[in-house]
Amino acid sequence: MIDANYSDRTWYEATAERGPLRPELSGRVEADNCVIGGGLAGLTTALELARRGQSVVLLEARRIAWGASGRNGGFVSNGFAEGMGNVAKRVGLEAAQALYQLSRHGTEFVRREIAETDPSIKAGEGWQGCIRYSNAAAKQAAVAEMARDYGQEMQFFDVAETRARVNTLRYFQSSYDPTAFHMHPLRYSLMLAKKAEIAGARIFENSPAANVERQGAVWVVRTAQGEVRAANVVYCMSSLDRTLHKPTGRAVLPVATYVAVTEPLTQDVIRTRSAISDTRRAGNYYRLVGEGRLLWGGAITTRVSEPRRLAERMKGDMISVFPELGNPRIDYAWSGLMGYAPHFMPLIGSDGQGQWWATAFGGHGMNTTAMGGILLSRAIAAKDDEFRRFEPFGPQWAGGPFGRAGVQAGYWYMQLKDRLDERRYGRAA
Repeated sequence: MIDANYSDRTWYEATAERGPLRPELSGRVEADNCVIGGGLAGLTTALELARRGQSVVLLEARRIAWGASGRNGGFVSNGFAEGMGNVAKRVGLEAAQALYQLSRHGTEFVRREIAETDPSIKAGEGWQGCIRYSNAAAKQAAVAEMARDYGQEMQFFDVAETRARVNTLRYFQSSYDPTAFHMHPLRYSLMLAKKAEIAGARIFENSPAANVERQGAVWVVRTAQGEVRAANVVYCMSSLDRTLHKPTGRAVLPVATYVAVTEPLTQDVIRTRSAISDTRRAGNYYRLVGEGRLLWGGAITTRVSEPRRLAERMKGDMISVFPELGNPRIDYAWSGLMGYAPHFMPLIGSDGQGQWWATAFGGHGMNTTAMGGILLSRAIAAKDDEFRRFEPFGPQWAGGPFGRAGVQAGYWYMQLKDRLDERRYGRAA
């Protein structure tokens, strides 16, 4: 459930207009569909169902996009949290290519919805992924593989070009994805909510679902003050509620990451308005945002509460890469709680009895939440079965507390591997 230390003080909240609080569900309402969870997956599902002529009620436990959907780095690109090489090993290259194409549809959906309604939500184009040791051959091979196997447009930058854009001795070669972009995720979420309501969906805030049960031909979703009776229930709660729908709840692990935003800066080290990340297994991601501020994210952990002195911790990480920044003031620092499945792919599916789910989008959710909402709305409204491409990545028990301990140990191992790689290739260079 939601941690008491989950802070509302984010730069996104400070720079978005939420408008008045939507009403709490009261009494009985009926609809074709009840969507549980007002994050990006739930909002996209509700919007697309309403556009297809379905009646929709969406229940949000707190406020729209209060969880990870309104707290993340705001990077939008094709692909998944799991690397495509591992996806192909599991399902074969042809199936992996089809999945990648679905992820591309998600990116295109987000770009199109923003362009049609509020282009100012988008903050910049492109994504540069930098390595912290010199290995041009490996980086070039990865760029070539994505172009050959998945038709993904990518560019290779040598050391000089990399540092011309991101001026630090920490980075060597990099790849550049011109089809990616970055944006204000909370404003985008609020835009989706308004679009869904215009299309006919009804949204209720401060209305956590208490239980779901079958009564004859319908599902009954109860809250503290009311109930929804619907033919279909769509679960989109991620890691903030892992008890309501047990098959997916037991398959999701909560993983936290941290984000900080500086005061407005005068600097000459980040010379691009593209999104930037390093390609460590648990690396940093960052971008310039309004007023010349630096938004900096990283530090993945299974600890769900915010650590003390979070702002200083994030500043230290930032300065280790860009010492020229000096001692910038951190104006905002917060955590985001994501949901991961052990295979690092989204959980998208149905039990065939009117229960549907779209969850576990942690680590790469801006495009995949859109993709999941599109797939489920088409399945429900048009009997399309494209969502079944995710059956090889169905919900499996994540191990409970033992799973969380294993994931944390895995992250520590990845961080050790990163340090060893940097030392090894650094000596070679």
